[in-house]
Amino acid sequence: MFRGARKEELILIADELGEIINPEMKVLDLKNLILNSDKYKTDKVFIDGYLDSIIADRKSKEEQERLTEQSKLEFEKIKLEQIKLEIELDNSNDEFGKITLSSAFGENVEAKLIKTSITLDNNSLNQSMDCLVAITDKLNAEALTPPSLYEALCSINNETNENDIFAELVDSFTPFSNDENDAESGNEIFYVESD
Repeated sequence: MFRGARKEELILIADELGEIINPEMKVLDLKNLILNSDKYKTDKVFIDGYLDSIIADRKSKEEQERLTEQSKLEFEKIKLEQIKLEIELDNSNDEFGKITLSSAFGENVEAKLIKTSITLDNNSLNQSMDCLVAITDKLNAEALTPPSLYEALCSINNETNENDIFAELVDSFTPFSNDENDAESGNEIFYVESD
């Protein structure tokens, strides 16, 4: 019955029984005070159950506090791992250096090179491939033109076939128009000019 009971809990029980408690009493003194109490002798089952419920409540609170502390510790570990990963990512990004990107409008922007993995979804092949990617927040174009497409566009000399060549090169992904009304309406357009 008194197994696992703390001094504070025994003081609470002795007080409930109406016993006079001396602050210097030891656990054994409190136990004997309770066992010798007339109220305890008349309703032993109730007092034992009451003490058990007090002990169970304390243990439950202790377990809840332990779990809360453990959750806080796990959360701190996760935050620390996240910071480590960010530092590692920053360090790995710096390993590949920086490059300068030049826009078609003459603007130069410095961009970090990072290593990333991309998956090529080719009808016959579905494989992952490592590549270097330039990252910057200064270019806000809807699409970037690969060098081969840019060179092909620059080499077009025949105005009659420029639409066919352009559409074939971009594989119908990119908006295109030679209509000047589209330019005035603010639509996204690309112009192909001959030399």
